[in-house]
Amino acid sequence: MSKAFAIAAIAGLGAIAQAGPASIQITEAFVGLSGEDGTQDWFEITNLTNSAIDTGMFIYDDDSADPLDGGQLDSFMLGAGESMVFLISDDNEAVDDITYTSAIAEFQSIWNYSGLIGLTNGGGGLGQGGDFINLFLAADSSFVTGQETPGAISGGLATIDSVNGTMLSVLGVNGAYESNAFFNDNLGLPGDMASLIGSPGSVPTPGAIALLGFGGLIGARRRR
Repeated sequence: MSKAFAIAAIAGLGAIAQAGPASIQITEAFVGLSGEDGTQDWFEITNLTNSAIDTGMFIYDDDSADPLDGGQLDSFMLGAGESMVFLISDDNEAVDDITYTSAIAEFQSIWNYSGLIGLTNGGGGLGQGGDFINLFLAADSSFVTGQETPGAISGGLATIDSVNGTMLSVLGVNGAYESNAFFNDNLGLPGDMASLIGSPGSVPTPGAIALLGFGGLIGARRRR
């Protein structure tokens, strides 16, 4: 799924530090359903720089926004303009009931996904009543970027798309497609089978990513 695009679309927005504010953006998230979720909660990050970033330099935490209580992302070299998915693990203990084999295989099966997948190694799941995805630098715990997952739109049969505002993913928009069906006997759907709409790992269009970069730079300035 993940593929590079012309990062030159963000030219003129100013230099972006490789590991500083606006170096990456959270572009999609899944907060789960009532009943069986199909996959772990997850979020997608997109590299806004013109060079590869080691995702292991980041720590994730939910709305508690405490990097000391968060989980370090698995280390992958995420190329310029590429996106990847991180599944949120239960905790950061040595023994975790979420394993690479089970969680990744499940995600790949439901989404027909062949792109990069990592685990957060802690940080807390995303609540359907509203939550927040925070990323910090592991080196000094400084804030990098964040994305709200509003309760008003959480928990539906679609992921949260935050490329152009915050909305539920729409079939055909920003690469969103329908997942394979999975069992859920709590939603009253035909045959107790549910499917989701989303675009995990799909890189936003150059125009959309330019707006993300611009918005991230503005956000970084406001937080100073």
